[in-house]
Amino acid sequence: MSESTVKRIVSAIILIMIFAICLWLGQDYTYVLLLVTAFLAIDEILINFVKLPSRTSGTYITGQLIALFPLIAYYSVLKFSNVSLKEFLLHIGALINVFFVMYLFGFDLKKSKIIGPFIHNKIFTGLLLSLPMTSLIYILFNENWLILLCFILVVNFSMDTGAWFFGKQFGRHKLWPEVSPNKTVEGLVGGALTSAFLGSIFYYMTLGTPDFILFLLMGLLGGMSQIGDLCQSKLKRQYGVKDSSNLIPGHGGVYDRIDSLIFLSPFFALALKYLNT
Repeated sequence: MSESTVKRIVSAIILIMIFAICLWLGQDYTYVLLLVTAFLAIDEILINFVKLPSRTSGTYITGQLIALFPLIAYYSVLKFSNVSLKEFLLHIGALINVFFVMYLFGFDLKKSKIIGPFIHNKIFTGLLLSLPMTSLIYILFNENWLILLCFILVVNFSMDTGAWFFGKQFGRHKLWPEVSPNKTVEGLVGGALTSAFLGSIFYYMTLGTPDFILFLLMGLLGGMSQIGDLCQSKLKRQYGVKDSSNLIPGHGGVYDRIDSLIFLSPFFALALKYLNT
């Protein structure tokens, strides 16, 4: 086993332990973990993607505060008042991700009247990450939040693992070499099936009896997480970035680890209507 593989495994175990401890401690600790994760990912975007010169600059500090505000405000509203924004921010997060899909297929985000201002004004760029992340706070206030957070991670990571395994063992046809040369069609299909299979099993073990529609939904959500990964791959190529940072040994940066999860989470949260949870 290579040194890089050992680092990757050890880092993954540590990350899983941190997440599991926060889940065990409760909702507030899980929210703090989410907020810290958002801060680190936004830092990588502001420093390594849009190339702000310093973490002490006014633009950086303002950009972090603006990006973190929706996460803090949404949590405060849901926890300390009877006012609920319901699914409003979920739709905003999903809309942002739809624009990223358009970007993946050649749409220039800078020309968009909706997304363009976030790109041109660097202090607002972090919102493109934090607004979709509010969907995780929405899930956090569901009565089955613990199960659902584990559920979305099962769907997301089983897609990644399945795509890696099937791509390595059976991959013959490149999925999109200009964007991500290592991904294959076989990996995509295998990952979606793995996501659907393991997601349905997890649902059966925790929430109820799955059906064929649920199986298809889990596969679709898994495929969406792969689209999020492709969007990040294209962003990396555009900005000349190999990894969002080197913070996590063997894995790259925080944004590298959560890009597909951020893309998936608004759609998953909206799908909870079908799951009746």
